[in-house]
Amino acid sequence: MPDADDSRVKAYRKQAREGTLPPVLLWWVSGLDCHLILDGHARLAAAIAESVEPPLLQLHRTVPRDDLAARVDEAVGFYEDELARFAELRALHGPTVPDGAATAGPQLVRLLHDLNTTEQLTWAWPLPGGEDQWRRITREVTAGQDWPRI
Repeated sequence: MPDADDSRVKAYRKQAREGTLPPVLLWWVSGLDCHLILDGHARLAAAIAESVEPPLLQLHRTVPRDDLAARVDEAVGFYEDELARFAELRALHGPTVPDGAATAGPQLVRLLHDLNTTEQLTWAWPLPGGEDQWRRITREVTAGQDWPRI
C-alpha cells in the first residue's frame, strides 16, 4: 500500500475530496474468504487519507458458460415438473387447486437470477515446489520491507 505522501496518492486525494475517485477493483477469493485488490491501491490509500468511502468494483466468479446451459435446463425442468404436479392435483381435486404458476413462476425467476449473479467458489492450484517455493517467493517479494514477521 503506498504511503499518504506518495505522488499518486496525492493526485487521487483531490479526486477523493471531490467525489470523482475512480473505483478500486476488487476480486473475491472464496478460499481466502476475502477480497484482493487487483487495481487501485493508491486510490484506496487516498480515500483512507481523506476519510471517505472509496467507490468499489467487485469481480467474482459466476457459473461457467458450459455449465450454465445445463443449469438453465434443470431450472426449466423443475418449473415444468411443478406445473405438471399441480395439473395432476387439479385433475384429481378439481378447479379449486391453483394451476401452480403463481408458485413455480417466482421460483424459476429466482433460480435463473441466481445462475447469473451468485458467487461461485474460486479455483486454485497448488504451487509447484509447495511451501518451500512459497516461502522463497515471499522472501523475494518482501525483501527490504519493514513488515512484521509471522
